[in-house]
Amino acid sequence: MKRKTPLDLPRLVMRRAILVGLLTVVLALLVGLYRAQDAIDDEVEAAMTLAAIVARLGTLSTVDDANAIESLRSLQADGRLRHLELELHTADARLLLSPPPDPAASALLDGLAQWHRRLLSSPDKRSVSWPVARPSGPPWTATLHASSEGERREAIADLAGIFVVLLGGIAGLLLVMRWNMRRAFIPLAELLDAIGGIERQALDPVRRLPTMPIRELESIAMALRHLAEGLEQAETRRRLLSQKVLTLQEDERARLARELHDEFGQRLTALRFDAAWLARQVADRPELLSVVQGMSARCGEVQRDIRQLLVQLRPFGPAGEGRDPGTLPLERLVSMLEALVRSWQDTRTGTTCTLTLDTASAKSESATEMELPRDLALAVYRISQEALTNAARHAQARHVELSMRLVMSPGDRARGWLHWSVSDDGVGLGQPTAALQRGNGLGGMQERVWAQSGQWRILPGTTDRPGLTLQACLPVNQPHDAPCPP
Repeated sequence: MKRKTPLDLPRLVMRRAILVGLLTVVLALLVGLYRAQDAIDDEVEAAMTLAAIVARLGTLSTVDDANAIESLRSLQADGRLRHLELELHTADARLLLSPPPDPAASALLDGLAQWHRRLLSSPDKRSVSWPVARPSGPPWTATLHASSEGERREAIADLAGIFVVLLGGIAGLLLVMRWNMRRAFIPLAELLDAIGGIERQALDPVRRLPTMPIRELESIAMALRHLAEGLEQAETRRRLLSQKVLTLQEDERARLARELHDEFGQRLTALRFDAAWLARQVADRPELLSVVQGMSARCGEVQRDIRQLLVQLRPFGPAGEGRDPGTLPLERLVSMLEALVRSWQDTRTGTTCTLTLDTASAKSESATEMELPRDLALAVYRISQEALTNAARHAQARHVELSMRLVMSPGDRARGWLHWSVSDDGVGLGQPTAALQRGNGLGGMQERVWAQSGQWRILPGTTDRPGLTLQACLPVNQPHDAPCPP
């Protein structure tokens, strides 16, 4: 399908607004023409009414009073005069014929007419009078008074009509512009969702952005796409750098472990053999035997300390214990974490620690037989180790809970996500962002999670539930940009 060329926002907004403006002008012109024709018809009718009245006044000299007045009233009822009012008086100034009452109008037009009459119009007292002969008796006096009331009402009615047309045109313009703006900015919701995704370090909403119908919005979308691309590249570089740094750390720990095991361990073993031989040689000298036995005991203690140090330096032992040298059974990781929790519990009084493993989303046999990437298992072990150390050293917690939840991909038991969390009831953190800059291990834990393409969250405690919760979502054999399920 051919893509439409993006429009400029002003052109899109003004295009229909101009059409509404033209329709308003045409409607105003039609209303004006209609009112003009109506005014022409009224003028002609009023002129003919005036001519008929003048002609009738010329024939009143042969008509009796009652018929004369009735005929004049009939003419006034058939057609109204414009700009003039007719009065008929007797010789003694008695009123025989008065102008007909004005037709009923709306309260608004009456109010506008009164306002105009009071503020802008002065009374017009001009008039023309002449005698009307009677068949018997003194003549009557016919008087035509100038009257602007009818013209005033007609002008106000015309003005009201034009005002209604203009008001309708303005309302139409506003409605069309509102509709245009709402239609033009509908894609803003997607842009805001993309910006929120960048804040959450989720770039999928940016990748799903369609072509915007407005050039200005398309410019924003292009900027967001470039920003997302740059962030993705920077994230990839940071992840690779973190992996290299952590690999160097683990390699150095493995080298130290080999040195301790191969060199120092062998020498300690030889020293214990020497101490045993020396003990046999001085068996008949108790004062020397106790010293030699003490030396042998110290050597045994050093060997036990070295074994514990070797476990810390290389908790899973040499690579290759899984089906693949680069993997480790999940069951082995769980057992190592259980041992870590027990050792942590044994060295601290008054503090309890529990380990919870949830594999409800997968079959139990599949979960226990699942092979994890070795570097992922090591990352989980290291962050668990650091989290428990922080809880004891900084949080002053009385209870710590370490939990893991395994969520497997539907139809693929080799892929999934590992939800990890550690919660405590300690003093918590005032400013988690500032705490990441201090040397309490949070920054290192975050780097380990990021190196595995995982998501890291720090949830401070509340007034009702003090403490701290650390959460991580780690992909298992998933693409690095795969979204983490809830």
